[in-house]
Amino acid sequence: MMKFYNKLVLMLTLSAMLGSCYKDLGTGPGDYVEINELTIAGIDKQYARDMDDSLKITPQLQGTHYSDTSKFNYSWDINNTIVSNSLNLNFKVALTPGNKISRFIVEDKATKVKSYFRFDLNVSSSTAGNLIMVLSKSKGKAELSYLRLDKPANWAINYYESRFGKPLGVNPQRLDFLMVEPTSQVALTNIAPFANQFGRVLVLADDRLVLVDKSTLEPNVVPILEGEAYTRSASYPAPDISGYKPEFMAQGVEMWRNNPYGSNFHQSIHFQLISGGALYFANLAPPPFTTSFSYNRKSAYGPTGYFSPFGYFDTMTPTPNGNLFHHGYTLGNFMLFDRVFGRFTYASYGSSYAIPTTELKAFPGHDLLYGSATSQTGTSFAVLKASANALKFLLLGKSGNKYSLVGEVSGGVANDQSKFYNMKTSPYVFFTAGNKLYKYNILDVTSNMVPNSGHVALSLSSLGYTEDAVITSMTVSRTEKTLLLGVSRYGADKDGNGDANKGDILRFDLDKTSLGLTLKEKYEGVSGIPVDVKIKYQTHWRDGRSNGGVTELDNI
Repeated sequence: MMKFYNKLVLMLTLSAMLGSCYKDLGTGPGDYVEINELTIAGIDKQYARDMDDSLKITPQLQGTHYSDTSKFNYSWDINNTIVSNSLNLNFKVALTPGNKISRFIVEDKATKVKSYFRFDLNVSSSTAGNLIMVLSKSKGKAELSYLRLDKPANWAINYYESRFGKPLGVNPQRLDFLMVEPTSQVALTNIAPFANQFGRVLVLADDRLVLVDKSTLEPNVVPILEGEAYTRSASYPAPDISGYKPEFMAQGVEMWRNNPYGSNFHQSIHFQLISGGALYFANLAPPPFTTSFSYNRKSAYGPTGYFSPFGYFDTMTPTPNGNLFHHGYTLGNFMLFDRVFGRFTYASYGSSYAIPTTELKAFPGHDLLYGSATSQTGTSFAVLKASANALKFLLLGKSGNKYSLVGEVSGGVANDQSKFYNMKTSPYVFFTAGNKLYKYNILDVTSNMVPNSGHVALSLSSLGYTEDAVITSMTVSRTEKTLLLGVSRYGADKDGNGDANKGDILRFDLDKTSLGLTLKEKYEGVSGIPVDVKIKYQTHWRDGRSNGGVTELDNI
């Protein structure tokens, strides 16, 4: 390349010196060709852009004999890839972070002489902040899309495979994040590969837990969380992780979230993984505290038991605001359901414990579909399913480690495809079914009020959607002021095929008091079939507030 460049410079220099060189060497008038020396202006030597920003360049050409832009061919070479053949560049910077050596190449159509302008494009990460992220199924594969929230931006649609040359998988299942933020090399070593300095994006696809960098959204060096990651403290006998098959993950941010000890901060995360019907647990605690693990823990009801692929913390009491205790939760037990025995069990630090049927009866033939701590002290809410359209809503009581059944009612209009969100600040649960969103007071469980059409909060038809549109995913922001819905317009197509993306995201303002919803944004065609929509927070602030719960940070 350098030889070619030097030769070109020499040729242009000689051309300038000799002028009518062909005539001076005795060639005939018919052989004389004037060289059009070209000057390229309007391009900077250095550009800096965030990933997925636009790079627009409008060069100006000035020739010694002609400057007609139709007389030239054009190429924009960025990072050894031709991204455009137009005179003016309008390029979406869908590149990984780093400096990209780039060139603008102009070729004279008549003489085939090429002129070059070299420049650098420094790409920084646009993803090292808060994002709306969507896990979807697009053309039969798992894909990710995102929208940055720090400034007006366009969606990065189905970016993962095109950007990194590898697919996430075929069957997308769940999207989640780890919020632990270790600040020392020792801490990073102790909790790898679960998280790096900024936590982790977790993608459950094909019963594998894919690890993605939380800042750059790149694949992690260790791409998959394997069962061996939980066995590092095991010695003898040899660890048994047979049947390892990730099915569900959940994190709990512990009470000592920002409690300083010396120069360190204890930012402890309880990470639960249900895998192959067993429980895997990691207490991810940066020094001076100890990170601990447990693996392949079976049900308290026996080795033939099998946990349903859902679990939840039955208590998440916000710690008091102040200098020592803030931004975390006093976590209760992690509730599980053994679908073989039809019984609830609770877990603490990776070990499950039986709940006598004299306290909480068995539900044979059921699976746990959803559960959550509630705003009502000493209660949790759970949804069981017996079949696709046969659900139960349960209100469970708790006193210490003793549990009771406060009430149960049929799930009514809810089904096994419904998505749920239980409000932290009021006794209501939002849930989806088909093309409708419902809101239901969980205290109505005790009065046998079955969820019905009278509980509809909104219908997609009122927003201009046709009958084939369905709500496929839902989330609520940590301030509980924003509700997001994922909508599929693919109809009967379950693989998200076709060239047009038909996955939409609807953003609503949510009134925490009245639970009223106001549509603020309709993002159309930003993904395949939305399987999971979440808000990626780069840094954890409980309820979206910093400074001891005073300053609200969310900018959704």
